[in-house]
Amino acid sequence: MRLMTCLMLWALLAGCATEVPEKPEELFWEVYRRQATQPVVHTRRERFETPEAAAARRVVRVSDEVFDHRSGHHVGTSIEHWRGESVVRTRCVDGVRHGYLPSRKTWDDPEPSSLCQVSSRPLLGDGIIPGGLSDSQADAVVESLRGEHRFLTPLPPTPVDVGGERYLRIPVRARPTEHDGTVWDMQHLLFALHDAGVDPRTYPFQPADNTGYGADLTYFVDPATLLPSFVHRQVLPSPGPVVRVEYVRPARLPADPLADVTPWALRW
Repeated sequence: MRLMTCLMLWALLAGCATEVPEKPEELFWEVYRRQATQPVVHTRRERFETPEAAAARRVVRVSDEVFDHRSGHHVGTSIEHWRGESVVRTRCVDGVRHGYLPSRKTWDDPEPSSLCQVSSRPLLGDGIIPGGLSDSQADAVVESLRGEHRFLTPLPPTPVDVGGERYLRIPVRARPTEHDGTVWDMQHLLFALHDAGVDPRTYPFQPADNTGYGADLTYFVDPATLLPSFVHRQVLPSPGPVVRVEYVRPARLPADPLADVTPWALRW
């Protein structure tokens, strides 16, 4: 499978792919495996309730989340961009909440908060691919999602250029399917974790919106690493919420979590 993925990738980058590979979904599942085994996950996420709100961008809230699966350390920041003004609102550091005071350019007194627990932070990752899994766990999750809990259908990838950079664009359809007499969509991600021997009740991963209708996903993948760079999710039924996620590379915890108060925005 790895060999076929490499051959397909070479053909795409060379611009000589004249026909769809026999199993184009292999590339997406290789991307899934690679991201699922990353020990540190760092993402920035925007969410809009409608496509119109996403296009207007009058108020943009960005959640910046970093989690190290090896140490359990976490840093999460809430940022708001409104009418040209940008400000960091809050920052969670290992379960402790810090509020930023822009007028004083200081942090207020820290306090423990249940909203800062990783289990309560649904904004970590892209809602589709977990992180921090072992190779065997990632293989088991993929096997489950391609078998009993198949609800993701990757479509053929295409090379695209964005901002002078080359990416592989991979559309993925997430559609509800039946399991034990009940129709699920994103819940299958938790079933797959369970199949891999991971307790989804305690693992730091929250699946995307489980609407019962699914979503249209678009992954933009770095062809050099086969790791996702950006993800666009249109929640169904349409018009539903729009979620945009940027993976920050290299993913690592900041040395001083409170030092940088730059109100980051997604690069796209």
